[in-house]
Amino acid sequence: MNQNLKKQIAVLSGMVLALTALLIPAGRTDAAKVQKSSAESTVSDAYTQENLLFDSSRVHIINLDVSQTDWNTMIAHATQEQYISCNVTIDGEIIQNCAIRPKGNSSLSSISQQGGDHFSFKIEFDHNDPSVTYYGLDKLCLNNLGQDPSCMKDFMAYHLMNDMGVAAPLSSYALLRLNGEDFGLYLAVEAVEDSFCLRNYGEEYGKLYKPDSFSMDTLDTSAMLDYSEGSSLWVNEKIMDGSYYADAQPGDRADILGTMLSSVFTPEQTAPAALQYIGDDPEAYADIWNSAVFKTKEEDQQRLIQSVKTLNSSENPQSVLDTESLLRYFAVHSFVNNYDSYSSLFVHNFYLHEQDGILSLVPWDYNLAFGSFNYECAVSSVLNGSGFDAVPDTGGAMDINASMINYPIDTPVYSVAMQDRPLINALLSEPETLEQYHEIYDTLLTSCFENGRYEALYAQTLENIRPYAEQGLTFYTPEQFAQGTAAMEYYLAYRAQSVRGQLDGSIPSTLEGQQQQYENLISPEGLNLTALADFASLMPGLNQDIIMQVLHIFLKEDYAYTAEGAVRAIHAYAEHPAALVKCIPPLMGIPLIRGMVLKKLTPVFAVLSLVLLSRILLGCRRKKSRNSE
Repeated sequence: MNQNLKKQIAVLSGMVLALTALLIPAGRTDAAKVQKSSAESTVSDAYTQENLLFDSSRVHIINLDVSQTDWNTMIAHATQEQYISCNVTIDGEIIQNCAIRPKGNSSLSSISQQGGDHFSFKIEFDHNDPSVTYYGLDKLCLNNLGQDPSCMKDFMAYHLMNDMGVAAPLSSYALLRLNGEDFGLYLAVEAVEDSFCLRNYGEEYGKLYKPDSFSMDTLDTSAMLDYSEGSSLWVNEKIMDGSYYADAQPGDRADILGTMLSSVFTPEQTAPAALQYIGDDPEAYADIWNSAVFKTKEEDQQRLIQSVKTLNSSENPQSVLDTESLLRYFAVHSFVNNYDSYSSLFVHNFYLHEQDGILSLVPWDYNLAFGSFNYECAVSSVLNGSGFDAVPDTGGAMDINASMINYPIDTPVYSVAMQDRPLINALLSEPETLEQYHEIYDTLLTSCFENGRYEALYAQTLENIRPYAEQGLTFYTPEQFAQGTAAMEYYLAYRAQSVRGQLDGSIPSTLEGQQQQYENLISPEGLNLTALADFASLMPGLNQDIIMQVLHIFLKEDYAYTAEGAVRAIHAYAEHPAALVKCIPPLMGIPLIRGMVLKKLTPVFAVLSLVLLSRILLGCRRKKSRNSE
């Protein structure tokens, strides 16, 4: 295969990854919009008792007793997320008259497109009868362990959060059975709703939101369509031809995915979810109100806006923060390097808790943590075994393994500036709270890692879940599972070693410091972070044949299979986007594109998404034609 085609494949793979991220719909709030009365909210935290569901020392058994007809109908229409009635038996104890539905965003649509049924699910014990709970637990999420070949990322992150005293969901592994037949290995996760709030905050538990900047209607689509020096498309071309990182030094980091998307995820667009103050008008914070877990009133909105204003513009921003809780949260959060989150471009996957004007965060969704949310891991998982090297030349910059293991704990943001994430900036820019943060980090290391406790937890967890992986009850082959769990073991050990060095001063703890003293960083021999990532499930059917179909549809006979031809085609489509309509029928025959078009986008956004996909070809090197050898 010639170099021009390889470059086309590299560009297409990277931009499809970026486009797929852009097309993941804004997180649908699962929670009830109407707050329960105090009489209905008097549930206890009895479900935390030893030997009940959240005893993590073993794999539990959850059986669903459900009408097969109802189940088949629910699965066939999974993306509608409709509840059906069921009885749930947990470790032999039956809870009757419950309800269940599929849940998720990208994984839900991807599995549905592929005709699968191994969705994540949400069980509502109280859906049909408010008095029904599991020892006080009203709702339970069943995580299908997708995008995580180790099957451990959410489990480890939630347990670290709990061990460090953060208000975080409880979790444990469970074998899900359907009418007595083994269905799959799942992570049972406490839903962040009424019973969670009662357990962590008491009867007057305040308000809860799930902000999400991931919305097509907030994207700067003009930035996508512009091709000028410094624009997103111009940068993408420079990344793919190797010139962008040509002058990279050994201490530099190559954030390919963040660089690709930074022009369309601007600080202005992500400001509400990032808790930046943008005025007193409640309409400006619609991303927050639309994600409210409980019903809010005007006074609730005004109180939160005032807290956000104080956070951003006062001399004492910490006066509106639960400082201790947030420092503990960000210590664990940065340890596991989760950048599909608040601390990166993608401001989502967390809950915002507000009580009497005081703000804190609740962790959620860590299946792309542990350093695996990046371009290199994504491309590797999508093109695994293809023989294509789709990662562009990053010069002398650190590889992704060294970058993530050594990621600096005092500047724990990725692809964004510290000041654009005011919760982090308000805490770590003050010497007193920075010192407190280091003390918490020291406790994290001594109580969880340097005493061998998480080494033992890892070993026990591996022993518990390996039989189910070997029986085919996960998404992954035994080999993928073995590689993923090995990478997890390496990560935990090396990350603890690097953070200890950052605390004692032998390793710099900021991005600037590490760039200047890169020779002191840990070299993570044997670690392969790509084994911890699975992005292929987001892009079903992506392969060389599909890539060539896309190239052919856009170029056809009107444009040569060269970079010059691609640029001509892209500019023509950008000037006359309606011309893309004629491409939709053949594109709908490609599973990847069909999935994008069917994601409940309006026709306008469907066309824009296709324009963006066509722009992928800008990264092709201006060399000889496709047929040249």
